[in-house]
Amino acid sequence: MTTPLQLSNSSWIVKEQPNPDAVAQLMQNAGLTHLVASLLIQRGFEEQEDVLGFLNPALSAMHHSLLMKDMKEAVTRLHQAIEDEERILVYGDYDVDGTTAVTMVASYLEGVGGQVETYIPHRYDEGYGVSLEGVQFASENRFSLMIALDCGTKDFEPLQDAAERGIDVIVCDHHLPEENLPAAFAVLNPKRRDCPYPFKELSGCGVAFKLLQSLAYSMDLPESGIYEELDLVAISIGADLVELKGENRIMASQGMRQLRKRQRPGILALMRAADIHQAPQTIRDISFTLGPRINAAGRMDHAQRVVDLLMEKSDVRASEMAREIEEMNHQRREVDEMTTAEALMKLEKTPEEPFCNIVYGTDWHRGVVGIVASRIIEHRYRPSVVLSEENGVLIGSARSVDGVDIHQALETCEDLLIQFGGHTMAAGLSLDLKHLEAFKERLNEAVKTQLNGMPPRPIIRCDREVHISELSLEALKELEQLEPFGPGNATPVFILRNVVSVRPPRTIGNQGRHLKITICDPEFEGVAIDAIGWNMGELAPQIKQNTWIDLAFTLVKNTWKPRGWQNRTELNLHLRAIQPSASAVTDAR
Repeated sequence: MTTPLQLSNSSWIVKEQPNPDAVAQLMQNAGLTHLVASLLIQRGFEEQEDVLGFLNPALSAMHHSLLMKDMKEAVTRLHQAIEDEERILVYGDYDVDGTTAVTMVASYLEGVGGQVETYIPHRYDEGYGVSLEGVQFASENRFSLMIALDCGTKDFEPLQDAAERGIDVIVCDHHLPEENLPAAFAVLNPKRRDCPYPFKELSGCGVAFKLLQSLAYSMDLPESGIYEELDLVAISIGADLVELKGENRIMASQGMRQLRKRQRPGILALMRAADIHQAPQTIRDISFTLGPRINAAGRMDHAQRVVDLLMEKSDVRASEMAREIEEMNHQRREVDEMTTAEALMKLEKTPEEPFCNIVYGTDWHRGVVGIVASRIIEHRYRPSVVLSEENGVLIGSARSVDGVDIHQALETCEDLLIQFGGHTMAAGLSLDLKHLEAFKERLNEAVKTQLNGMPPRPIIRCDREVHISELSLEALKELEQLEPFGPGNATPVFILRNVVSVRPPRTIGNQGRHLKITICDPEFEGVAIDAIGWNMGELAPQIKQNTWIDLAFTLVKNTWKPRGWQNRTELNLHLRAIQPSASAVTDAR
């Protein structure tokens, strides 16, 4: 008797399948294939009008920007500043959402005659949000108007300082506000309780886009000019992982088209430095290629360098700057890998927390702790907090898992924290070392409450089971109608049961981190498909040739060029999880 395979501890949940009559009706009314129609109904789109709006996201369907609270006041003030040639400081957070917003706003204002400079706070010297140093810079350099992008909602002291110095501040933010708002001239944030704007999930760059939209109306400028900035909004959406619903879907879709149509010299240079030969085709491409590189400068040096690159008009200068940022990204990877290894080693030596991973190290690089927290989740599936200890203060990041609102959990620890802020799935925080044990206990209890006392377990939400005969490049092309994919509109996940690995598995990538297998269905001859499991290399010894397995996966296109031949495109599976099939369990018995 052989030992049963132990490949996955995840729960696979197959979504309820739609009514066949409803699928047939939608196929007929909207001219869709069975696959696309069934997926749309699962996602809540059944009426023809809603379906067509989803499949053809149009800029005309966006809400009017003046619906946002304080927008009229903000745009009137900004228009006045441009006409009076006031000095305007465009200030933004150091992550992708902030730097793209700063680039977009500064570029557009320059184009309409604004007297503009940009300012990004130093991640380590000034920290997140509007800093006192930034306000002082604005005052000393005679800026009368500051636009704070992707920050400002909770920056009470700095904005009070700005007001006392006679600097008007327009806040464009999307982070959850507190009960009170800071002393700003205007606070544009759709999550304000008193804001009637219908769509609440804009990125920081998305809120900034709405400000520019209103400015274009106010100055009687053509809308086409502002729509050219949507490439930056798409990058912010992809990197910040906001929900791809409503206006985010519209802006991401149009922005991706803009990215494919033309690239700014800075973006083109970034791609060339990274040896990327085509524009991003999906939101995932942004998340895994452009996003990390734009972030690298802020993590390893200063994010102002990214803004300078994205605003650069010279191809030659942009190439030089992009090469420097690519080198920073290499450094970031090295530091990230070393810190992850050290953090995992520390966790193995300490008693396992039932609901959270909480670990700290002395002088760990603050620029990578968020990435390390995400890496730890891949190994130990529970919300993870990674902290760097500096002079008795712990500073770091938290990342969450399905079913846990990490920001809400941190709110229960507010009295123990120096500061915190973020979203449902990610947050930043700091606390005194002396409060660490109390923090661990409190956070574990908060997460336990959210999970109803059950330790977190990876959940793979699958759209449907398929047969290998249904998988083809044509089927993938059908699925592309549902793009862009991301949070709120997830890439369809399918299940194949009772397939066989037809040759011994291979490990690929750095240190054999990834798994490559070739599978087939013995009852359906002639079809063999390659499947890639990212960070699944450790499973290779368990999978032998002719092993029976079930797969949860997404479909992807792999284009490559054999030596001496033209480009070749084939279908691949990107694995989400592997389980022993019923046949494998039977054999083991």
